[in-house]
Amino acid sequence: ADTTIWSFTLAPHASRFLTSPPRTRFSTMALPVKSAVRVNQIVSMLFAIGLGFFPQPFLDGYKAIEFEGEAKVMVFFAFGLCGCQMLQSGLVSAQFRTEAASEKAAGVLTLFNALYWLFFAVSDGSMVVLGTLPPNFPKDSIAGNCFLFLIMASVNFNAWVGAGSPKPDFGKMKPGGPLATPLMVMMFNLLGFGVGCAFFTEQFVDQFNPGLLSKFNPGARGAIILMVGNAGKMMLFNILIACAVGAAEFQSADTNYRLLRAWVYGMFFYMGRFADEAVTAACTGWPSPMRVPAFLSCFATLFFAATMLGDYPIAIAKAKKA
Repeated sequence: ADTTIWSFTLAPHASRFLTSPPRTRFSTMALPVKSAVRVNQIVSMLFAIGLGFFPQPFLDGYKAIEFEGEAKVMVFFAFGLCGCQMLQSGLVSAQFRTEAASEKAAGVLTLFNALYWLFFAVSDGSMVVLGTLPPNFPKDSIAGNCFLFLIMASVNFNAWVGAGSPKPDFGKMKPGGPLATPLMVMMFNLLGFGVGCAFFTEQFVDQFNPGLLSKFNPGARGAIILMVGNAGKMMLFNILIACAVGAAEFQSADTNYRLLRAWVYGMFFYMGRFADEAVTAACTGWPSPMRVPAFLSCFATLFFAATMLGDYPIAIAKAKKA
């Protein structure tokens, strides 16, 4: 059976019908790819605001059992790490929602955004099913979270299919072309933190704050390990997404510029949180032997990337006179 439909338009635009390609019924049901990217930007930003700026109201919304004392401080720190990565995800989406951005790059972004949301729906949902959630987090609230993640995955996947299912060149996932070097430097810097947080969570936390986890009860310790681990997974996904979007338009100056701009903006925000950690350390007296090496690594990376971004020659279009 014929699975195509045609969109009829009234005069004086009737000629558009003769030149418009057929669209599948599925594509008419999906959001336009740039709209899906915009939805991802908004949802990611809302999570980033809640996690990074209003962690207690965020927890209250989930009806979580309240943390006390130093445990609350460390849980909020872990929330902030996740918030930074959600912010970076939103910033990347912000770069590709505009009309001037590559349609193919935006389409690939929706595919990998769908995988991102699906992964966390399955990851967090498995803890609900298996009963391994930290006791401070209610199952019903986390299950609701997973349902939202599945909706986001569906929105992004449908937009990707509706856009023609564009794919990156998987043989060119390593950034190339203009501004590829600062992009790779930023990815390499984040990779170490991502691997440590995601796969060696307890050891990584203990390396930065020796003996801290052992002070907390199982509920607080479980919440910290969960959130730091999720932050690490978000870091790795942000790297993968940037590589895939770059591979969609390999060696494209425009696409690389948009990616690097988002990463630099996100890193500036993280450095602000880094300064906030100094206040936390001073107030709590927590040992932080890795603070200086981490600062040097992150500051040097940001300084180099921001300098390269600022030095790149761009032309600003002049406004047309009426």
